[in-house]
Parts: sequence; structure tokens; C-alpha cells
Amino acid sequence: MFKNYLKTLFRNMQKNKLHTSINVVGLSVAFTCSILLMIMVYHEFSFDNFHDNKSKLFKLYHFANSPEGLDVRAGMAYPAATTIKAEGIGIEKSTRIKNRGKEVRYKDKMLEQSTLLVDDDFFSMFSFPVVKGVQQHPLANTDNVVLSEKTAGNLFGNEEPIGKAIEVKVGGVWISLIVSAILKDPPQNSSINYSVLARTEIDPDWAALKNVWTSQHHNVYVQLSNNTNQANVEKRMENFLEKYNPDDIEFLKNKGYKPDANGHYTGMRLLPVSDLHFNAEIGTGNRVSKPFLYILLLVALVIILIACFNFINLNIGLSFTRTKEMGIRKCLGAGKRQVWLQVWGESLVTVLAAMLIGIIATVILMKGFNKLMEAKFDAALLYQPAVILSLIVMLLLVSLIASGYPSYIMGKLKTVEILKGKISLKKPGIFRNALIVTQFIIAIVLICTTAIIYQQFQHLRKAPLGYTTESLVSIPLKQYEKGKDIVGKMRTLLAGQSGVVSVTGSDVNLGMGNDGSTNQTSYGFDYNGRSVNTNFMAVDYDILKTLNINLKEGRDFSTAYVADTTNAVIITESMAKLLGEKNVLGLSFYADSSAPKWNVIGVIPDFHLYSMYQKTEPLTICMNNKAFISYALIRVHTQNPTAAMDVIKNAYAQVEPGVEFRGSFVTENIDRWYTNEKRLSNMFSIAAIVAIVLSCMGLFGMAFIIIRQRVKEIGVRKVLGASVSGIATLVTKEFIKPVVIALLIATPIAWWAMYKWLQEFSYRINIQWWVFAVAGVVAVLIAIATVSFHAVKAALTNPVKSLRTE
Repeated sequence: MFKNYLKTLFRNMQKNKLHTSINVVGLSVAFTCSILLMIMVYHEFSFDNFHDNKSKLFKLYHFANSPEGLDVRAGMAYPAATTIKAEGIGIEKSTRIKNRGKEVRYKDKMLEQSTLLVDDDFFSMFSFPVVKGVQQHPLANTDNVVLSEKTAGNLFGNEEPIGKAIEVKVGGVWISLIVSAILKDPPQNSSINYSVLARTEIDPDWAALKNVWTSQHHNVYVQLSNNTNQANVEKRMENFLEKYNPDDIEFLKNKGYKPDANGHYTGMRLLPVSDLHFNAEIGTGNRVSKPFLYILLLVALVIILIACFNFINLNIGLSFTRTKEMGIRKCLGAGKRQVWLQVWGESLVTVLAAMLIGIIATVILMKGFNKLMEAKFDAALLYQPAVILSLIVMLLLVSLIASGYPSYIMGKLKTVEILKGKISLKKPGIFRNALIVTQFIIAIVLICTTAIIYQQFQHLRKAPLGYTTESLVSIPLKQYEKGKDIVGKMRTLLAGQSGVVSVTGSDVNLGMGNDGSTNQTSYGFDYNGRSVNTNFMAVDYDILKTLNINLKEGRDFSTAYVADTTNAVIITESMAKLLGEKNVLGLSFYADSSAPKWNVIGVIPDFHLYSMYQKTEPLTICMNNKAFISYALIRVHTQNPTAAMDVIKNAYAQVEPGVEFRGSFVTENIDRWYTNEKRLSNMFSIAAIVAIVLSCMGLFGMAFIIIRQRVKEIGVRKVLGASVSGIATLVTKEFIKPVVIALLIATPIAWWAMYKWLQEFSYRINIQWWVFAVAGVVAVLIAIATVSFHAVKAALTNPVKSLRTE
């Protein structure tokens, strides 16, 4: 019997090549898209799940109840880790993690690698296995250092690294350390990444800051005891800051912060290590939002559903060409169960073939998918048990969904009526039209969301930031402690170049550079009873000229004023308002009692130093000789950006010889701020195209079936005088109605979804009505183009031939 079913299946496939092709191609495309998205989601959700005691690992963070809502930050003071561990509140282990260095060298070989400063508990808390050297407590001594396998290979080659002395650069100081162990490289799904690990105590700032609670600059991770949980420990931590840092609480009170239900203005809480990858504010590493991943799953689901709807519609249409076959089978004793199993089995084989094609296509397209989504996913994820199980479940569900209703229809038909040719169904077009409406609802929603996401992405990229981003180059400096000297030398070297307008430096990058770095510094202080909080930017001469920012009043930094390099500041208008003075020029005040007074020499308009996700905040710009300059900023004026970049690259090679040039245009840096929006835009664009193509394939197939069933009617109409255009319009109109209904339903859904999404942005576009109008027109035109081929073909058919055929 099974052999007979297979023969019937292949005969039907051969007989209905068009519909078989539509089903297999449609499902293959849907499976390819869905599997790629599923792999991406699986990889993202697997982050940090490899730690053996992940349920006990947490990241400490501060919370405070500001007038605008809950503020959270992860920065900790040096005493926090050891003090909270000694409190006896259920914390068994703790470690600081501070990214402090950028370089490491062995003999005459130097690598640009960041150094993480940690405590010895780090190795027993996290599951990063030691592959060579001291297995237990590899950083028991402060003069030890631990390397990753990759770093050890790059630094030592084939030489044995254990016991060798290397130097790491921490805070501008070279420190000699002994290699005690080699760690396995961190996996791709680790939020914590490392190349070089050393003890916290080697930080040049350690002696001055080890007992200071007000300087907060690193992360702290803790491991809870086995006999406690997160809620209990957080309850015991409620009074921790009041006990050890009461000055911070007084400062918050003066700024208008409010107490919570328990009377606490601020406190500490725990973030599970499993949430590090998903918390945008206090997470670690490259973060992604869970809603974004749920959107990916939703897109995968709707693409599969569209392909399933095609399958259902086409199978229902074709089922009426197989009624005699089913009637004979029933007459020979086949029951409803056997009929259902036959139809489901045929669907299962088709779906299985489509899934195998989809898996092969996934492997082939993985590289291109990684490039499009700016990711590094591996096809080996297909062999993960969870992914294999998901594929099996998907196979069974899709085959059941796709064959369920057609199987029900076929099993329900009465044998006598089938053999007599008297088959009737109540309102047979309702279910078909409902599926077409659903398909086009999904397609129109995706078209609208794609257009709005793209508009918002372009708005973020091109919105005026308050300074001229075009023709501006940013270069990360390796020797940032000598940044002022390097910038000065580059200014001299480029002075004779007609294409170079000005050169300056900053400790803050504009956008996210090729080195992947961005940073933010702020100061908080009291001024005449007012709480003042300002972002801070250390710069060099010509900063306003380079950024093309006009002064509102006052002057720029100048070599004619010696004091400019010690205490002169330029402030933004919002900072001037915070000070509350009518005339701020010449105003002097202390932002730090241990440093000279700030003297205001100029006021400039507010501008976006950071991304458009954040509102503009007060900013103070200072030119202090003691501040590090981490980036050179160069304004060019040229019609040939490539040539200008080559000139700058050559100049940089002279001031930092042997160092890789990582300069980039600021416009490129700004684009990197919005990588997620770009990924989302790309994803929805592809999803919209796939949804439209699949919907049209289904519509094309359905039009063929419906018109084939109406050949006699069309022939009679032609004999009675109907025109070709009239018949084509009549047939096309039947398929346009569901599309129009879909537009009416999809418009409010798309508007609501996009309105909610746009609320995440401080600066956002207004949703325009024409987006929905264009989406509707596009959908209707595509539907007309799809159906009209069969409609015109049927209208042109000789009525004598069609009536004779009937």
C-alpha cells in the first residue's frame, strides 16, 4: 500500500508540475529564511549559558530613583568587590573586571591587545578552562599574567610561554609580569572576552583609589552561596551604600531624586549573567534586545505561514481534480483515517523535500547572511540537538498545517456523491479568500514596517547633529598618553596640504570608530546650591574649527592664552542654563576640589556628542595638558576622499611608526551607532520581498486552478458576446477584493506596531499616511499583474475549444 501511495504521489507531481513547483519552491524559500533566522536567534539566546554555575553568577549594578525614572549604571568603586563579599550576605566570591590596557610585548614583538584587570576568584567563578600552566589560582600573585591561546600563539609562536616574562601597558605604564597559565579562547557566545588577564592591583591608580567610593570605573561580578538566592541577597544589600557611601545619597537628594517604597534613594541590585547579552544599559559586550530576537522569530513564523497558506490553497484546489480517485479508494474500503494519512503523507514528502533543499540553501547562503546581518554565525549550529529537534518539530507542524484542511475536506466527501459527480461545498471560496487575505495582511504589514524602519534609520544617520560630520576623519591613537604631542606633530605635517582644513584631538570619539570603541565621561558637582551634572570632553586646539561649530559668545581655545591649557572651558548652552547665571563668560568655579577652577571662555550651541538615542545633555569642553587625547580629528576639503585619506595615513605613519592605521570618516562611525537599525531594515526588506513573492506564487497558482474550473463559464460568456477585457476584469476582480480587505486590516496593525517601536527613540520621524497608500497600491498592482496573465489567457481561449473540452 505504501508503494502504491508513493506511485500516486509522483504521478500527481508529474501531472501538476506548476503547483508542485510552487509548493516546493515556496516552502524551500520559507524554510531557508526561517532556518537562517532560527540559527541567529538560537546563537543569541545561547550567550553565557556555558558557565557551569550560571544560575549563581550575577553582575552588580547601582540603581537610583531620579525625577525622570529609574537610573541604572554598572560602574563600581574599587572597595565594592571585597567589601560586599566580606559583608556575609550570601556572596561567596567576587571579582572586578576592568579594561585598562591596550598593548602587550615580549622581547621585540608587540601586540595591540586589551588587558583585563581581574581578581583571583575570576577563574573559579567563570567556566574558562585553563589549557596549560597553573590550574588553580593562576593569578594568586600580583606579578602573574594569564593569556588566551590566540594571544599566546601570536606573541610566542612555537616557544613555551609558561614562566616567561612579558610586559603589559596599563594606564600608560609598562609593567613586567610572569605568564602563569594559558586559557582557552572565549567562545563566540561569551559576553566576557579576554586576551590578557592580570591582577587589579597592578593598576597605577590602585594605591590612590583602592579606598575611594566616589570613583566608579569598572564592573563587579559575584557568585552567590548555594544556600541563598537573588531576592535574599538583594534584600540584604539594601543598606549597603548608605553604610559605605552616604555622601552619594546626599548628592542624589540635592539633585531631586526620590526615595522608593522602602525609603532608599539608591542601592545595589544583581543582574543575572544570562541577561548580560540582552541588557542595553548595564549588560556586557555586544548586546542585542530580546524584542529584536522575538521579531526575528515572528518574521520566520509569518514566512512559513504564508508558504503553508499557499500549500493549503493549492491542495484544496487540486483536491477537486482527485475526487474520483478518492471515491474509488473509499468504495474499495478506505476509511477517513486512510484518506487523511494518504493526503498527509503526500504533504509530508513534499515538505521534507523542501526542508532538505532549505537546509542545503542555508549552508550555501550562510556567508552572505553573515555579511548582510554583520554577524559571525556558523553552519555547524545546524547540528546542535536543539536545532535538530526544532527542525523535526517544524517539519511535522508544517506538514500537518498544510495538509490538515485539505485532508479533512477529502475525508468528508461522500462516496456516492463523488462517483455521481455531485460534489457540493458550502461557500467554498470563503476559506480560500481568508487565507489570501491573511497572506496579504502579512505582506502589506511587512512593506509598511520596512518603509518606516528605513525612514527612521535614514533620519538617525542624516539628522543634523550640531556639527558638520561630512569630510571629517577620526583616527584612534595608540599612544594616547602622548596624544597632544601626536596631534601637534600631525598638525605640522599636514599644514602644507591644501585639502586639510584643520587638525585637533579629543578623548571622545565621534561615533564608533574602526577600533570599536566609544566612551563617555561626566562630572557632577554643586554650584551655588544647584546640582550640576555635565558630560566632559578633553580636546586640543582648533576643536570648534574642526567640528565647524559657531560660538554663541566668547572665544575658542588659543595659543595666545597660556591658561587655556590648564583651566579654560567652553560650555554648551544647556550647561550655561544649569549654572543659572545671566552672564557665564569669565565665570570661575570648582568642579573638582582637588583640581584648578574652571574658567568659562566660550558658549556654543548644544550638539549631539552621542547617538540620537540619547537627548542632548550639558557638555563641558576642556583643554587640559594632563588629559589623554585618544583620537585625532581632521577636517578635510577635497573632491577625492580616498586621496585625502592616503595623505593623512602617510602623516600618521610618521608620528606613530609601525602602528596600524585605523582612521575612518565620522559619517562611517555614525553609521556604526545604528547597526541594529540597519540589520532590522535589511531583515524586514528581505522578509517583505519574500512575503510578496510567496503570496504572488500562491495567487498565481490559485488563479490557474480557479480559471481552469471556470473554463465552461468563460466559454459561454464569450459566445454570448462578452469582450476579452470584460472577462479579464471579471476574473481579476475576484482576487483583488481580498487584497483590498487585507489593506484595510493591515494599515492599523502596521501603524500601531511602528508607533510603539518609534517610542524607543528620543528623536523620531512622524509616520506619514502615504506609506500605507503606497503599500496598498503596490500590493494591488502586484496582485493584478499576477492574476491577469491567467485571466487574459482564459479570455483569449477559443470558446468552441473550451466548451468541447468540457
